[in-house]
Amino acid sequence: MEQVRLKIPNVDRVGLVLDISQVLAERHINIISMEVEINTIYLEIALQPSEKPALLERLCSIKQVIGVTEIPLMPHQEKSEQLKAVLSSVSDGIIAIDQQTRVTQYNPAAERIIRIPCQEMLGSTITALLPDDIPLLDALRHGTVYNNREIFLEKTKSHYLASGRPVIDQAGRIIGAVAVLKDIGDVRKLIYTITGQLTFTFAEILYTSNTMQQVVAMAKTIAAGNSTVLIRGETGTGKELFARALHSASPRAEKVFVPLNCAAIPDTLLESELFGYEDGAFTGAAKGGKQGLFEYANGGTLFLDEIAELSGHLQAKLLRILQDGKIRRIGSNREIAVNVRILAATNRNLEELIDKGRFREDLYYRLNVIPLFLPPLRERTVDIALLAHFFLQRFAATMQKKVNTISETALVKLSEYHWPGNIRELENVIERAVNVIDGSILLAEHIIFDHDYTPRQATLLPVKQTLDSIVAAVERDVLLRSLQQHKTSRQLGKVLGLSHTAVLKKLKKYGLHL
Repeated sequence: MEQVRLKIPNVDRVGLVLDISQVLAERHINIISMEVEINTIYLEIALQPSEKPALLERLCSIKQVIGVTEIPLMPHQEKSEQLKAVLSSVSDGIIAIDQQTRVTQYNPAAERIIRIPCQEMLGSTITALLPDDIPLLDALRHGTVYNNREIFLEKTKSHYLASGRPVIDQAGRIIGAVAVLKDIGDVRKLIYTITGQLTFTFAEILYTSNTMQQVVAMAKTIAAGNSTVLIRGETGTGKELFARALHSASPRAEKVFVPLNCAAIPDTLLESELFGYEDGAFTGAAKGGKQGLFEYANGGTLFLDEIAELSGHLQAKLLRILQDGKIRRIGSNREIAVNVRILAATNRNLEELIDKGRFREDLYYRLNVIPLFLPPLRERTVDIALLAHFFLQRFAATMQKKVNTISETALVKLSEYHWPGNIRELENVIERAVNVIDGSILLAEHIIFDHDYTPRQATLLPVKQTLDSIVAAVERDVLLRSLQQHKTSRQLGKVLGLSHTAVLKKLKKYGLHL
């Protein structure tokens, strides 16, 4: 026996289906399925191959039948195959249930996200395999529409965003529900791609000094690992750029890099930013909760700048994460495992803070697995010319100026400065110079340091003294300084504009001697 599918075009009339059924009944042929459309009837039957020619001829002889054609699939089978192909090709998970909560659709992406095999899920009631509080059941029972609801399945450790809709027939009745699932890892990757975060590599770090050569060589070596790195250095030495270069050279380069300045966010908000919170955890919390940066950076790198500014409470929570690799959202009892490499940075003396009780010693040792010290600019003065030319080219192009040379006197002036703000200050000084320059050469006069703009405060004399005592104190001070250079009363008188006898009287007045 073989299954044969037939397409029978016709001129519609009453009793045509009955006539076709009688022909099949006469030959004891069972109808597996039948579909009727306007002017077309589809049949799926089982018969012996030797019976096929005679049957087709007999069906063609029925009044109003135009012809009989064998087809590979019935219309409903063709639609089912098309739907299956579509569901298999999309990256989002799709799961559908009927009125009895039986799973009717469950594509490969949903199987990957939920982590329950398709053969177990299809045909089963959804509550037999998933919690009975999933929002898809609300869509079925109450017609609830929801978007990007965050769901974590403890049973399978699945973490995804779900959007659901009820399935409604033409009469307005709910006959099922369908949900679209997005794996949380895919969502993070999409956000990272769209935001186009700054990438930075070791090849972009400019230096010629031996000091920096050793630092970069060390950084390249440690980049390949997963250990925590504590980057130390003064402000403006490029700690975040080194952190980005470490990430770019690591096995996590394709994952997200998340920078956070611990001093830039109030302590009350910093905890929710780092660890996230559950729905209703506090007044003003976003509906559905929010994932923290540790979850967002899962699989990637989290850079904690100004780590010394963390409060004692957050230091304790960070220590727990470094020890256990798990975070707990605010208002939740559930722990979430995260795989994040921590890069921390500070310009503070952590050892002094530990002595003062302002930084946890146990956290210090967890962070200081690999210390990386960035030298200040004054210790790598041979790099100043290279950096200055780089900044000059950048700002000249931005401001559309033709300046392309730095004079020798300007380079000497730059090299002799002590650079308290390091590379960031050098960048500011060059940008300032390009703004004021008119020609094509940057001269020493175009270099204006920050202290050149700072007004000098006049020395204020004590206001409680009388004017005579103030004048006397200044007069004695002048005489004392003059005595260090001139040995006779005549020389002193000539310098101070007094006669030598007047000088002798004043020396006597203040108890001074030649």
